[in-house]
Amino acid sequence: MMKLVFFGTPMFAIPTLYSLHKSAHVISAVVTTPDKPSGRGLKNNVSPVKQKALELNYPIYQPDKLNDPDFLSIMDKIDSDLFIVVAYRILPNELISIPKKDVINLHASLLPKYRGAAPIHRAILNGERETGVTIFRINEKIDTGDILLQDTYKLSNNSTTGEIYNNLAEIGAKMMLKTLNRYDEIVPVEQDHSISTLAPKISAKECLIYWNKSAEIIHNQIRAFSPKPGAYTYFQNQRIKLYNSEINKDSTTIFSPGEIKYNNHCLQVGTETDIIHINEIQLEGKKRMPINQFIKGFPQIQGRYFG
Repeated sequence: MMKLVFFGTPMFAIPTLYSLHKSAHVISAVVTTPDKPSGRGLKNNVSPVKQKALELNYPIYQPDKLNDPDFLSIMDKIDSDLFIVVAYRILPNELISIPKKDVINLHASLLPKYRGAAPIHRAILNGERETGVTIFRINEKIDTGDILLQDTYKLSNNSTTGEIYNNLAEIGAKMMLKTLNRYDEIVPVEQDHSISTLAPKISAKECLIYWNKSAEIIHNQIRAFSPKPGAYTYFQNQRIKLYNSEINKDSTTIFSPGEIKYNNHCLQVGTETDIIHINEIQLEGKKRMPINQFIKGFPQIQGRYFG
């Protein structure tokens, strides 16, 4: 049995938190980001991890600064064996040195590949056919610590970030529990830093589709940015997000890049190579909708161009 402090913020961290809650290990406290005012009424928006921690009745800490002396003193008094980190902020050295044994992180890639904030997005953008999760020891440099356990996950040609995010969250939860249960017998393995790749945060510019690129590049964009932030294009100066795409490699019809036609209940768009089929679309300020619903309001889009 281990005495733990859990650090996390988004939905990705919830399966691990709940898995540890059901285990023989003891969660002494949960640390998450401060509440943030949002919406018209500036109502406090709490993190998914805080919501779950409240439901499970854990002590919750939300420090603005992780090196705050009062917060560090609280963490020190808990006298924990391990800190468990899942999709949280960068921990300062003062915090890393507190637990008796270690600080362990769950990362959504097969390290040393895709170190950084957007490993799932980057794997899809690059057309990877495999990704996974890594449980590793945190040190002073981001995502560079020794590996404890890894598990692989196969990607299909149509896998989206949303699907992979949910699946890796569940796989990661199982791997974290396995790591804790076998902690004393696992031999850490140093990462091969010479083959590392980076996965920086996604910028808005990266979500813009250029139709003079290959169908594969555009298809990877659409699924990498689904459901958020959404790959987008323009029609008559209106931003439009595209979802649920397929590449049609069998068509003998010739389309110009960005040329639009509606056929067989899907939107067909030309690229530099093959035609892409778009099955869902989202107008700016509106909800996602199937193409057959969209086309009723925009019949004039046929024969026109995105771009």
